[in-house]
Amino acid sequence: MNKLTFILALITTHVSAQNLDGVIEFIKNNPKKASIVLIEDSKEALNFNGNHLMPLASAAKTIIAIEFSNQVAAKKLNANQNIAISELSKYYIPFTDGGAHPAWLKSLRKTKADSVSLLQIAQGMIRFSSNANTEYLEDLLGLANINRNIKALKLQQHSPYYYFTAGALMTCLKPINIDEEKWIAKLEAMSTKEYIKRCEANHIKLKTDSTFIKTFHAANLSFGIQKVWSDRLVASTTADYAGIMQKINSRNYFEPNVQAILDQLMEWPMAYPGNQAAFKHLGQKGGSTAFISTDAFYVTDKNNAQLSCAFFFNNLTEKENVMIGRNFGNFEASLITDASFRQKIISALK
Repeated sequence: MNKLTFILALITTHVSAQNLDGVIEFIKNNPKKASIVLIEDSKEALNFNGNHLMPLASAAKTIIAIEFSNQVAAKKLNANQNIAISELSKYYIPFTDGGAHPAWLKSLRKTKADSVSLLQIAQGMIRFSSNANTEYLEDLLGLANINRNIKALKLQQHSPYYYFTAGALMTCLKPINIDEEKWIAKLEAMSTKEYIKRCEANHIKLKTDSTFIKTFHAANLSFGIQKVWSDRLVASTTADYAGIMQKINSRNYFEPNVQAILDQLMEWPMAYPGNQAAFKHLGQKGGSTAFISTDAFYVTDKNNAQLSCAFFFNNLTEKENVMIGRNFGNFEASLITDASFRQKIISALK
């Protein structure tokens, strides 16, 4: 569920206007597959299908970051506490996160024998989208505590958190005497309560049984099982997530000590000099599966103009996913840096 990270910069590579027009046209013609909400200086400038409930993929990790910040600020957690990487490795499911977890460890020049701070774990969850870090933090923070943020943030539509990255292990639970087609049908028919219960069982096995992960083989994670996993991910709306971005960007919604931790998690793009030259604040979290692309971001420029946005795509065909993925970074960068492009998309989607 990793959306490849990209560097946002004031001046991007030459963007094909035709390609971006194609993305706008796709959104316009596919209201069941696409949604976008754009907030400029606290005013909603665009709401296209903003109340349509859609799976979030790794964008859901934003609220886990908020709960992490709450607990650190309340001194329930010490952000500098070191955790053995072997504890995180328990939750690593190979070939299911686009290489996010290994890339995060490589960036820190860490090996499996080393340790990292809780803050670094949370940063790895947001910037690199490590699913192993997510699973660890959900366990540490507590699902009930994470879910309380849905009400606290006054989100209108948001499904509850569960051990959603462990859904990839449903292939391990397939009874030997059932073929894959029947197993997929059973998973699709399974109640939400039962599905969540099985994901929790997967999580506990990962945590306590080092042999369980050996039953997982990426080759068995077929498109059909991936689709079930994708469809059952934590879900919300672009209206709610643009609102979350606005809350973070306002710098007056969260207590200062909470905001300070959030900045260290969400504003990873500000590590790049080009972004530092152009913006005061820039934060982002996106996600993807073979069927989903999601993104939520906020920006405050040097003139204090503010922008918050969320755009989601779901149920994409392979061809559609390639098209969206190819233009994803430039689409976001154009929304952030090009007022005429923003006006174009607002006019097209009214």
